[in-house]
Amino acid sequence: MTYSIGEFSKIVGLSEHTLRFYEKEGLIKVNRDNNNVRIYSDENKLWIESLLHLKNTGMSLKDMKRFAMWGHMGDKTMEERLALLKKHRIKVVEELEKIRQSLEHLDNKINFYENEVGDCFS
Repeated sequence: MTYSIGEFSKIVGLSEHTLRFYEKEGLIKVNRDNNNVRIYSDENKLWIESLLHLKNTGMSLKDMKRFAMWGHMGDKTMEERLALLKKHRIKVVEELEKIRQSLEHLDNKINFYENEVGDCFS
């Protein structure tokens, strides 16, 4: 199935401006019709979803561009993509641990204040 930029924008939840930016930066390859109008596909949808997961985990634009470039080059770059993903995963795990520690600290503060507030009214 194919989509116009407006339809595709609604499907993937990104603005038309962002889709054009992603194309300009080489993050996504988009086919065009005889009138040079962008035509998006279900394959583009899967690729955008993957990019958004990378973005949501804090991958830099530079690394996303590198990953996309290698992806567009095909199977010969699988080792490079795997290495990039493994390196990024280490960063994500470190960030998760920091967030877990901060959440634990927050929970301790909440417990402290709940006990203090409860003692004030006892």
